[in-house]
Amino acid sequence: MTTKFIPIVKKTFDSLGERSFRNLWIGFLLQMGGMQMLMIGVSFYIYEMTGSASVLGIVTSVSAIPAIVLALFGGVIADRLDKKRIIQVGQTASLLVALFIATLIATDRIRWEYFLVVSLIQGGVMPLMMPARQAIVPQLVGNARLMNAIALNAMIMSLTTMLAPALAGGLIASLGTANMFYVTAFMYAVSVYFTGLVPHTENSSRRSSSVAMDMRDGIKYVLLNRAILLLILMAFSSMVLSMPIRFILPIFAKDVFLVGPEGLGYMTSAMGVGALVGSLVIAALGKIKDRGLVLVVTGVASGGIILGFSMMSYITPTFLGALAFMVLIGLIQAGRMTLNNSLMMENSDQEYRGRVMSILTLSMGLMPAGVMPVTLMADSIGAPLAIGVMSILLIVVALLILIASPSLRRLQ
Repeated sequence: MTTKFIPIVKKTFDSLGERSFRNLWIGFLLQMGGMQMLMIGVSFYIYEMTGSASVLGIVTSVSAIPAIVLALFGGVIADRLDKKRIIQVGQTASLLVALFIATLIATDRIRWEYFLVVSLIQGGVMPLMMPARQAIVPQLVGNARLMNAIALNAMIMSLTTMLAPALAGGLIASLGTANMFYVTAFMYAVSVYFTGLVPHTENSSRRSSSVAMDMRDGIKYVLLNRAILLLILMAFSSMVLSMPIRFILPIFAKDVFLVGPEGLGYMTSAMGVGALVGSLVIAALGKIKDRGLVLVVTGVASGGIILGFSMMSYITPTFLGALAFMVLIGLIQAGRMTLNNSLMMENSDQEYRGRVMSILTLSMGLMPAGVMPVTLMADSIGAPLAIGVMSILLIVVALLILIASPSLRRLQ
């Protein structure tokens, strides 16, 4: 039994055998752990301070502004400059943000309006850094292990979603909110160190005379590649219609299930457990048949699961039921993210990968824009019904893509 299990484990973590990718992976793990802790800490602190879902939505949504403005620029610099240095600059900016919040709370000078500045900075960091981090992966592991590497990166999202909120809650309870943010800053500092161990990579982009020309070339490349365009549309619908549930979990924890910050940590961690399982399964399977069809079908399934959570929360809210739904939501979201990203990179030329992934980052940057309408609906009709509306829209969009996109369904 053990001898059969070892090859499965080796295949699952194959890409980590490459030292350069392993250092990148560790740096990303620490960075995303810090980001999750910062996000949970900020969300709960704001809602506890103001008691307003709308304020929480406003603070979260403003991060979409720099994300939209800078996303395409992030792709251009990823194709032009040293990807490793771009990643380190982003990690350093997040380090400074965590120190800023910690100091204001420690000196009792914090106001909710200051979090608008934090949200704007964090919203600008991700679109400038993420295209470089995504585009560097094929250069470190090669196309043969690309699907595995992407799944392992998705596993980071799962691990941090599962563990970081509980860690943040425990640190707040034992050391106080300010010290929790200082710990987050330390994690960012260590992530800068590990990223520094990654070797420099060459850029194969044919540069135009200006950044604007490079942006235009990247957009033109995507528009002429129907498969990539449809994959971006799938990612966009998922980000705007399903991912905002992560941002309004404090409302469910406080007002629907009455479990407070500890329950919030359990709910977020349960989502991480599901996502971890989904990522590990994808990493172990490697390439599967009909990935395009599987991706579209999981869009419909994702909407159905969130709709089920909405109905349960509205009719008979039970915390154990919520935890079960969180596991399912995390599992299917991780699988969709891994499939989408791998198909996009495999169908993109290396010289355009930074710009292609920047357009995907743009869709991720628009995710906070989905938080604003759902929080406004939550204030008027309640969080369960608001999530239900978003899930129905997701099901409709996924069904339309399933019916009208044979080229996407044929992707292997």
